[in-house]
Amino acid sequence: MISDLGPKIRYLQTKAIVRVDFVFESRNIQLNASYFLTKAQNHRCMIYLHGNASCRLEGIRYAEVLASWDINLCVLDFAACGMSQGECITMGVYESQDVIELMKYIEINFGKVDEFMLWGRSMGAVTALLLTENTKIRSYIIDSAFSEFRQLLQDIGNRQFGVFSFILYLAIPILRWKILNHAQFDINLLNPIDKLKQVIPNKKFFFVAGKSDTLISYQYTLKLYENCQMTKKLDICEGDHNSNRPSTTLQRIIEFINEACEFQNNQEYQIKIDHYFKFQFQQSLEEEEDVSEIKTPQTKQQFISI
Repeated sequence: MISDLGPKIRYLQTKAIVRVDFVFESRNIQLNASYFLTKAQNHRCMIYLHGNASCRLEGIRYAEVLASWDINLCVLDFAACGMSQGECITMGVYESQDVIELMKYIEINFGKVDEFMLWGRSMGAVTALLLTENTKIRSYIIDSAFSEFRQLLQDIGNRQFGVFSFILYLAIPILRWKILNHAQFDINLLNPIDKLKQVIPNKKFFFVAGKSDTLISYQYTLKLYENCQMTKKLDICEGDHNSNRPSTTLQRIIEFINEACEFQNNQEYQIKIDHYFKFQFQQSLEEEEDVSEIKTPQTKQQFISI
């Protein structure tokens, strides 16, 4: 439900964060998204990409910490997830196309973006890797991604069925055929690791995984990291596949995305978002009971440790 997204206006001390909900179209499917706006001199956009069996609620927890660094957060419901239309997910294949359409929508409606960044978990992390060649994206946070989908299926089979795992091996060709017919993508070609074996200027990757992840082992993340030919960092932290990442990991991510960042004053962005803040501030005065204030620590460092 839309109410699950929380208040339309949040506060970091005196800084307002305004949430704008919208619907955009990709592949003739209506997709739902939310954009957390801040009044800043430039327009930096982090798009959070959720995992399988999840939705945009997964990424909302990062809105305030990113806003403290003047970074806007955009979260979306992938097709067949949350409030979006669609019949099935495709483990990143067509989701990557949807992200491109989302980026276009953001620039048209909120002004030119100085920097796009992607933060993906599990299926969302694979989606981000499939967009490695996109020139508009500079920074990637890759949390719990697999390197080759067919290998992941085989590994899950070995863990679940042991000596009887040969049954899954026999079933994989049937599964592949069904997916080809229903979702129109080939699991044999879903190998995001191949995207990292090239050198593309001005790209950087932060790889994250939980030590106790029993769904997608951190060994996949190590393999992705080792094969990445671009600027990279690695953090194998405590936790499992669905755990919140520790504050030390979040601190490293924030430092990573803010390295060597210099942007000119973005007047187009400031003009396009101004009316959101005028309208929302007036509404907040008239309907104070609908606005909840989030109390935050005095420093950015303290905020991350919450």
